[in-house]
Amino acid sequence: MIKEKDFEALFEEILKIRQLLEILARDALKRELEKYATTVQRRKIWALCNGLLSTEEIARRVGVTTRAVQIFLEELRKTDLVTFIKRGYPKRRFEFVPAEWKIKME
Repeated sequence: MIKEKDFEALFEEILKIRQLLEILARDALKRELEKYATTVQRRKIWALCNGLLSTEEIARRVGVTTRAVQIFLEELRKTDLVTFIKRGYPKRRFEFVPAEWKIKME
């Protein structure tokens, strides 16, 4: 049986490895995202895919139709960049929004 202290240490190591991998993959992920997030609206949609907002809420915040959000999310789902925690609630597979995008949410 793993002790809680050992489990916490293992978890911390896994987090460090994840952070390092995210740093190493940042440029490649940005290039991949930019193939699909070609407009300011699409970049905002990506940023809002946190698993807590519905597609309708994302559409309202971005100022586009729900259908536009659904179409974009389907593209991202096919490339395995987003998943759906529950129906209609998209979540980015990677917690990464390029700083260069300078996304402002009104």
